[in-house]
Amino acid sequence: MKTLFFALGLSGSLGVSLAQDPPAARPRTGLPLTVTVFAESITLPTLRKLQKGGIGIKVGTEFYYRNRPGAQTFQTLNLGLYRHPGVQSGLFVASEFGFRKFVGPVFADATIGGGALLLRSVSPAYVRQEDTSEFRKASPYQFKFMPSVGVGMGVRFAGGSTVFARYELFGEMPFSQIVLPHQALHIGTRLLIDK
Repeated sequence: MKTLFFALGLSGSLGVSLAQDPPAARPRTGLPLTVTVFAESITLPTLRKLQKGGIGIKVGTEFYYRNRPGAQTFQTLNLGLYRHPGVQSGLFVASEFGFRKFVGPVFADATIGGGALLLRSVSPAYVRQEDTSEFRKASPYQFKFMPSVGVGMGVRFAGGSTVFARYELFGEMPFSQIVLPHQALHIGTRLLIDK
């Protein structure tokens, strides 16, 4: 009988102490929300030309295949848009696979992926008629494949949220039988959202 009262008292006191934990101390179970603002340019990799390009925004989330305190293997899902004045505007849906390594609160990561890019050209485009040598005006909208690679670094705070900078190369395919290279420099944050 003493053992039963002792067990009931112990479980009651543990239940009271667990119920009084602050919400911030409980593990977060939702997906993170990532938001970045980026500078974009149509050029081979060189940071020098980023100030002459466009600006964009990207919103997305991450799914974790492996989420350990020192490293993460993840996949992203992003929706974004950018505007390159005088050239084009782009709307994209993309996904990337990546690896992130933590050293204390600091991290570095690398990603590779692809997506669908809907472009709207500012200047009129023309295509050659197959049966004649004449040209006709093409639609200003085009769908392209968007391959991408990126590297980034940032800081993770005690609650799990992060701020980061990221350099990304992406392309428009096909473009005259090859790829038209773009580069982007992102500044962003990743916030943990509870379910």
